[in-house]
Amino acid sequence: MSTVDNSPSGPLVEPQIIGEFPCTQTQLRCWILDQLNPGNPALNVAVRWEIRGNFKASTLEAAFRKVIQRHEILRTRFIERGGQPFQQAVSDVNFKMSVIDLRGMPLEQRQARILSIGEETAQAPFDLSTPGLFRVTLLMAENERGFLLITAHQSCFDGWSIRVLGREVGEIAAAIDAGRAPVVPELPLQYGDYALWQQEYLQSYGFETEKTFWRDMLQGAPYFEVSPDRPRGQVKTNRGNILSIVQPPVFTDRMDAAARAHRVSQYSFGAAVLSAALHRLTEAQTVLFGSQIAGREHSDLEDMIGVFINNMVLRFDFRSDLSFDEHIRSVSTTIEGALNHQRMPFNKLVELVNPVRDPARNPLISVNFNLQKAFLEDRSYGGFELISSPSQSPGVIYDLSFIMIGRPTGWRMSIEYNADLFDASTVESLLQLWRNAYEIALDRPEAPLSSLAAPNRHLAASAKAAPMDGALTKKSPPDTRMEALAELWKEILQVPQIRPDDDFFALGGHSLLALRLLSETRARFDAAPTLQLLFRQPTFAGFAAAIFNTEEIGGPREKVVNPWELITCKHGVGTGAVYTLNHPFLYYRLANELPDSVSVYNVNMFHADLKGGLDRLKLEDIAGLAIDAMQIDKAAGRVAVVGLCVNGVLAMEVARQMRERGIDVGVTAIIDAWAPGYFASLPKREQARWNRERRRKRLAYYTRKLLSRRIRLIDYLKQFKVSQSLLSMFGVKAGQYSAEEEANGAVTKVLMAAARHYKPLQMKDSSVVLLRSSANHPRARQLRFGWGDAIASECLVVDIDGWHEDSLTSSGIHGLASSLSGKLVDS
Repeated sequence: MSTVDNSPSGPLVEPQIIGEFPCTQTQLRCWILDQLNPGNPALNVAVRWEIRGNFKASTLEAAFRKVIQRHEILRTRFIERGGQPFQQAVSDVNFKMSVIDLRGMPLEQRQARILSIGEETAQAPFDLSTPGLFRVTLLMAENERGFLLITAHQSCFDGWSIRVLGREVGEIAAAIDAGRAPVVPELPLQYGDYALWQQEYLQSYGFETEKTFWRDMLQGAPYFEVSPDRPRGQVKTNRGNILSIVQPPVFTDRMDAAARAHRVSQYSFGAAVLSAALHRLTEAQTVLFGSQIAGREHSDLEDMIGVFINNMVLRFDFRSDLSFDEHIRSVSTTIEGALNHQRMPFNKLVELVNPVRDPARNPLISVNFNLQKAFLEDRSYGGFELISSPSQSPGVIYDLSFIMIGRPTGWRMSIEYNADLFDASTVESLLQLWRNAYEIALDRPEAPLSSLAAPNRHLAASAKAAPMDGALTKKSPPDTRMEALAELWKEILQVPQIRPDDDFFALGGHSLLALRLLSETRARFDAAPTLQLLFRQPTFAGFAAAIFNTEEIGGPREKVVNPWELITCKHGVGTGAVYTLNHPFLYYRLANELPDSVSVYNVNMFHADLKGGLDRLKLEDIAGLAIDAMQIDKAAGRVAVVGLCVNGVLAMEVARQMRERGIDVGVTAIIDAWAPGYFASLPKREQARWNRERRRKRLAYYTRKLLSRRIRLIDYLKQFKVSQSLLSMFGVKAGQYSAEEEANGAVTKVLMAAARHYKPLQMKDSSVVLLRSSANHPRARQLRFGWGDAIASECLVVDIDGWHEDSLTSSGIHGLASSLSGKLVDS
């Protein structure tokens, strides 16, 4: 065996930058994944072509050089500036193709060596700061037979690019041998042009419609995964392997015929088969997996090399024992909707959904599926032929990736899997299950999904996610550094305060903000945090402890004195009771509006020490303390819980915990209470519109109230921030907030901070009654205040007169009493 040296000849010259562009969203995702694990081989695209006939290594190298010169993306590197990555195209790269001669090796050893070299080249890392994220090795197996091993980084290359590259290399090499000009298409665009277009599109109205579709599609979706054979580590690994089976040629005709009979694409048919198999394997009622779309909607993009591919998340719900036929039709509809909204970049989708981050898992999806014909067409060019060959896995991104590749010899079904999680024997059983699902779908589509028998898996009890290490709590970093770091978090996340337990991602942090945080942290502190560190330590306390090389701040939490005070508004003669949360003076009329059989109580925190550890409690903890203060006898009758605004959010959690304690909750009445995070999930333009509407309506409401002499001028001025500030500035005593108003504001602030982290369970609570005051647009009725599946679909939305707190004065309190009494007096 001999090797031709592939080191660049002559001195290396710093390349000239010919263009700088923003990263596309797919490139941004690659950058982030590389930051988590620099040189991550799972981000490599490994391609293997067999070449037969009369070919020269020098000609092939010249052809690759010509292709590199035609496509700027193959002469691109990535830089970081202010926490933001950019791509730079350079004038030239010093490309040289490696040539390894295996012709002198014994035949029985040659194939094994080809595979081992293929694995080595596929897994060799790239440095994203170096232009030319692309390499080629030619293995000479025989005089007229060899293998081209091509490895490119996903930030500049996708599956479609394989086809473009094959056509251009073949045509250019054939033209060189024939002494003619190659016939290749003109390129009206370069990849940087596409990056600029996408940046503009993401700021357009059209992108807002994409958000609406995907928000609805994934609302309440669980994280779907196949239970592994071994426990996950603390961080994600990428050691992978592939197992495959090849279907006989007749399978191709059968699948074509079945897809035509169902009037669906081969892809939709395949997605239906796989989702059915995963449903039967896991018994999950919702199956999610990712899939890649070419993303080349415009004809000008078809002849370009670059990464246009996008990851879609497909959701399939199984509500009953459908037949394969019914499921295939349902899946086709789902896929059609997703394809019509395919411009949603995956990392933007992650920002939109904002799932809980886990360094041991991918966001949103753990399983992937692709079905496609081989990208490289087996074709002759001049005196040689290029033939597509199965490539080797450079590393895995997903736990399981189900791949179907159609070649002239038939369909190959492969499962690429994380070898740190799954045994080969398990994957073999999954391959068989997948194959069996196809057989039923092809031969007996009328059969129920339950007719597919799933393999019995005996998982070890330890095959659960390993808990992440948590730092101990005692020692604090120096105050100056802590304060500066807290200011940085507030600046980046645009929040008014940061507490030790605040989670970066729960506060709305996403990948781009994370990069900004890391960049600024490196610049301002003597620290070099990584994305992986932030994923492992997402709380302010944990992050600070890690970068300052100290133990987590905060110390053991002191025992919090119960801040809630119980007030009895009315002792009823029956067993029903209403518990109101805070605002004690707003609810005093409620006691008179309800029947004598119903007792009315109020628990409030107006006299609590809000700095005695209360501001560090979760909403769930605050709710538990409220129930303790209520001192409810389980033998008592049915109860109702009432809360206004953020207290309505608290009421949802109070009612949930009451049920856990065996208390009969008949109704949970929440007034003007939007689900946590719903408003923040709206597009910024929509948020601004809602705020403008609210300000105009508030001004009109209180102005009418002033003109009708139902409010004093001084109280009118206190309703608006500008006039209230002026009153304070000039020391107008009557314009100062009362002690009650000050206490209410402080309590509301604590609850708002706690509610920001609260995730209501999607339990379809049928006890909820939503009450809408004039402060909320009628759209709140249709949106059901954003609570989704946390409340039952039949829950009532009741309109009450008045603006927010004002709604609990006269007719509004009567409407509230009517909503409560019907469910309590018969208890």
